[in-house]
Amino acid sequence: MNIQEIIAQLKEKFGDIDVSKVTQHLQGLDLKNLNLTEIISKLHAEGLLKNEGLVDNIKEKAGDLLGNLFHKN
Repeated sequence: MNIQEIIAQLKEKFGDIDVSKVTQHLQGLDLKNLNLTEIISKLHAEGLLKNEGLVDNIKEKAGDLLGNLFHKN
């Protein structure tokens, strides 16, 4: 995944982000060995992402997992 793809996904998930700061931080990471969740965690640790987006992302994933558990045949 390249930086432009990551930025697009982050904007979709978190809305208003500081693209220049996020891009600068991403350039210092080995993106080949990280998945999007790990990238989000690193950006969040640096204070580059809002908590609300991360919480919403976790809630969405948990909801998907729970929904799949309860809707199995």
